Amino acid sequence: MNRALRARWRRLRADDAGMTLIELMVTMILLGVVSTLVVTAVTQAGRILTHTDDEATGLADAKVILDRLGRDIRESRSTVCDGGLADLTDPASADPPCAIHLQLWIDANSDYVKQDSEIVTWRLQHNLDGVHFDVWRITGTGPSAVARRQASSLIMRMAFTYDAASFDDVQEVTLRMQYDAIVGRGTEVRDVAFAARLRNKG
Repeated sequence: MNRALRARWRRLRADDAGMTLIELMVTMILLGVVSTLVVTAVTQAGRILTHTDDEATGLADAKVILDRLGRDIRESRSTVCDGGLADLTDPASADPPCAIHLQLWIDANSDYVKQDSEIVTWRLQHNLDGVHFDVWRITGTGPSAVARRQASSLIMRMAFTYDAASFDDVQEVTLRMQYDAIVGRGTEVRDVAFAARLRNKG
């Protein structure tokens, strides 16, 4: 009886000898391959998410600016130009031809008399990141002017061109704009061009 138990115990110990070195190496290689695939998939998903988020943010903000700016141009009676600064916080941003900032006369009360409170100005202002500009819409001139930020940390460049040399004769304004919501991440810098006619030209 003792011999039978011992023989059985020896057979059990022989069957339960553990993993060989080859089995261990194969297991480690398989784990390495699976881990690499998982890390690659997570990294790729993160890149796609960043790209999509950047594109959506950029498109949404650019659409808001273009919609509002287009509406202002269509409602205006004429363009004007103060020949002042494109960015009021930057003394070096002189813009005599109004190529970087836009000024419009929107005759709100339809009396055909140009008043300071009816001048609408679109300006850029340097953002803290040093790359982007904030876009401001300013209603009126002087100390009573009301400024509202239309977009932040999005626009990299804006340029306005006009279809006539004299601002009184302008009938169409063209805007060229570069934007990128997150510089160095997601999408590349995008270019957009937009033209609108002054429908209320007097």
